[in-house]
Amino acid sequence: MSSPSVPIPPAPLPRQIDASWRRWIVEQRLGGSAIESMLQVMQNGGLARVDAERAIAALDDDPAYAAALGLQHRLRKLDAVALNLQRLWASDPQYRTVEKRANLSDEEFAARYVRGCRPVVLTGHTRDWPAMRSWSPEDLKQRFGHLDVDVQSERHADPNYEQNKLLLTKRVNLGAFVDQVVRGGTTNDYYLTANNELLRRPEFAPLLDDIGSLPPLCDRSQLANRSSFWFGPAGTVTPLHHDTLMLFHTQVVGRKRWRFVSPLEWSRAYNLRNVFSEVDLERPDPVRFPAFADATVLEVVVEPGETMFLPLGWWHQVTSLEVSLSFSYSCLAVPNQFDYPDPAPPLPAPPAAASAHTADAMQDELVNAVTVVGGIIEVQFKDGSTLRFRSRGSGMEVQESRPDSRASHYGQRLAGISGDGGAIQCQFTDGSSIRIVPFG
Repeated sequence: MSSPSVPIPPAPLPRQIDASWRRWIVEQRLGGSAIESMLQVMQNGGLARVDAERAIAALDDDPAYAAALGLQHRLRKLDAVALNLQRLWASDPQYRTVEKRANLSDEEFAARYVRGCRPVVLTGHTRDWPAMRSWSPEDLKQRFGHLDVDVQSERHADPNYEQNKLLLTKRVNLGAFVDQVVRGGTTNDYYLTANNELLRRPEFAPLLDDIGSLPPLCDRSQLANRSSFWFGPAGTVTPLHHDTLMLFHTQVVGRKRWRFVSPLEWSRAYNLRNVFSEVDLERPDPVRFPAFADATVLEVVVEPGETMFLPLGWWHQVTSLEVSLSFSYSCLAVPNQFDYPDPAPPLPAPPAAASAHTADAMQDELVNAVTVVGGIIEVQFKDGSTLRFRSRGSGMEVQESRPDSRASHYGQRLAGISGDGGAIQCQFTDGSSIRIVPFG
């Protein structure tokens, strides 16, 4: 475990000991913060030192805090198990090397990389891909430039741009976007990512026709429903996170740098929300995230024609080194859908009348939207509940994960649902509407 660190001042908090201060005190004590540094922060926040001392000392007789300490000790045991296994993994002299392999059999690939949970770059299988000969920004504009697509835009303005990707989605003309990418230079401000669901649209089917031989253990029958297209400038960064499945990511044009942290080092990755780490590998902050200094970071550059295999649970951050066109797919012929609970505590439900329009309120409470097995679109809310939308012959079917949740709150207010390409258009009883574009 890391040594005690100076707590980060909470802001804003009231100048009296209330529930928000008490929660902060518990979090700091569980995190190992020095009491004197806590007192300094509380005094800087406007509290009298005697009141701060009394509030900190009160924890010693608090049964809820005692229960939290017990759970923390169990968590430390789990962390020790994971880090001991990680130490064994890392004892391999080749651990820091992400291998590049060609002509793997299904059996070796499954044993060493899928079930062995090791990242690997696969080479050679794309030689027969028409995409390798034809894909380019100019080709994309010539064949599909008249169509509109969904991109992430204004990412520079939001430090949590990947977590808030639904809010940053913008529909643009693809031809104009190609020009923007080619002329705009190095930037992370805009990116056509898997969130666009472009390959689910029949007018983009020719892109799938450009895909030839697949890597080992791929089920081609699933390719159309479990693949994504990526296009963006040099400089795009997908921040440190883990996926909830395994996938292949083939680089067709340009190079990408992939960096990895083992899933066994999860406690060093500061995963406080959903699947995202608080750590930025471009600018790691040892003051805020001291435990990350002990993490081992693997790195590899994936060249055109090469395919990155992302094993289950590995933290990864991806940077485009050049203008990039990529194709990702998760159609492995093994179980490939896994559940990960959100580490963030549930938020209290806001008042029903918090917004004048249901669509605005729902957008504020959305965490993510993903496509899961069977083409089902799952919409995830901050309280951990979900709405699932499934297309049926008779229309759209909606399923709520649990009653008395934010998902059920909005499900009850639906007046109509329709499919819109790979997205869902929801109309509510107050006349407002929202368009939801899933990721993956």
